[in-house]
Amino acid sequence: MIKNILANLIGKFFGSLTVFFFIPLYIIYLGFESYSVISFTLVIYGLMIILDGGITSTLSRELARNDIGIKNKIQTFKTLETTYFVIVLLCISTLFYFSDLIAINFVKSITFDNIQITFFVKIISFGIGFEMLIGLYLGGLIGLEKQVKANVFRISWGLVRNGLIIILLIYKPTLEFFFIWQTMTSFVFAILLKFELNKLLTGFYFKDLGLKIEKSVLNKIKNFAFGMFFISIVAGLNSQLDKLFISNQLSIENLGYYTLSVSLSMVLYFVINPVSVATLPRFTSLFSNGKKDEAIQLFLKLNLIISIIIFVLLCQMIFYSENLMWIWTGDKILASNAHKFLPVIATAYSMIALQILPFNIAIANAYTKLNNILGLSSLIIIIPGYWITIKSFGAIGAAYTFCIVQMIITIIYIYFIRQKFLRTLSLKLLYLEHLIYPLLASLTISYILSHIVLSIDFNSRIIALIAIGVSLTLTFLFTVLFFPKLNLILITRNYIFKNKKA
Repeated sequence: MIKNILANLIGKFFGSLTVFFFIPLYIIYLGFESYSVISFTLVIYGLMIILDGGITSTLSRELARNDIGIKNKIQTFKTLETTYFVIVLLCISTLFYFSDLIAINFVKSITFDNIQITFFVKIISFGIGFEMLIGLYLGGLIGLEKQVKANVFRISWGLVRNGLIIILLIYKPTLEFFFIWQTMTSFVFAILLKFELNKLLTGFYFKDLGLKIEKSVLNKIKNFAFGMFFISIVAGLNSQLDKLFISNQLSIENLGYYTLSVSLSMVLYFVINPVSVATLPRFTSLFSNGKKDEAIQLFLKLNLIISIIIFVLLCQMIFYSENLMWIWTGDKILASNAHKFLPVIATAYSMIALQILPFNIAIANAYTKLNNILGLSSLIIIIPGYWITIKSFGAIGAAYTFCIVQMIITIIYIYFIRQKFLRTLSLKLLYLEHLIYPLLASLTISYILSHIVLSIDFNSRIIALIAIGVSLTLTFLFTVLFFPKLNLILITRNYIFKNKKA
């Protein structure tokens, strides 16, 4: 499992690196408004991935199971793949047909007219379809615990798709070319991944490539799949509605500033998600084999370190938001306009990151009801919330709405997952020692260090980065060492109260 975690860390590191390295270059060569249009296409992708319907998660879980044979796994893969092809065609057709309506209603651009935006949407309709297939096949590799191979593909795809285009943009800096390149590279990697997963399951690259649906497979997985379907819908809407409302009510530049902060905040997710990806198959295996105590021990070993890492990173984004934005983009005016969103959005994403490990526990047990209830409840709040707060306060209103909802969901979600699957753990442990203590320690230490760091007049982005890096390192070390119970070496079974019900 350590090898898989390291592979995912490296894969996510390079994924994050491509985001941080290439976005400023896109802005340089294409202009900020072009980047804002690119941001809007990511919103479309986020909404279309709802059509995944939990199929990728279902495939990953089924291929990770130890209680079914390879023949059943092949049947499951073929059935889900065939279903997915239908969904991808639906996605492409929908975007292509409604491209003009999307351009008119959701992109308020000065640089590009509606005809150009319509053409961009038609191009990306195919690109999004191919990206969805890539996600499906990567999910299959991860389910087979082939994280190293999956991350080799992920890194290669990122470099070719997002990296090589920079060289080409020097000679042809147009959005049309940018979107065509991304679509073509996604198509090629979808084909390569398809053949690789086929080889792992059947032993041959080109054997049994036809489409087929087994009704017995659908009947077997329908309950979990339907649960994941609703989770996908709700999660997709929750993650994209803020940006969709902003693009509908405000200028495209506002979406660009907002999305920059979202991209920077995603560090919190990127750092933690590799651990999640590597441990979900392990949690699934442990619970499916009745090894609940081992699963709880694994949860304990990971949950505290995840909390510490999240809060330490969050504090840097809170206290150094403008400096971090300037270090990243190299543009002080852009940083001045965008940094106000970062502390709020980063707090929201820290809450999402804290939900990842409990979510793995739920998915390992095929439990999706809670996610659907909380997700639907949050939609009831955020839909009118975004409308009202954006009208009253602009894009920052959407950020605060998103943040408050995520904080409430995290508190409730941890409580109910504990009640259902982790009852041997005390609420004091999960809330006080795994959340509040690390948060208070990180905030206190970061606040003290920020007075020193911010007193420096930075003329160099490198010096600013080093100073913030020192602050981050010291915050992490003192957070771990200041409270003896937070010392990672001392995480033991003392935290488990066996045969004791709260």
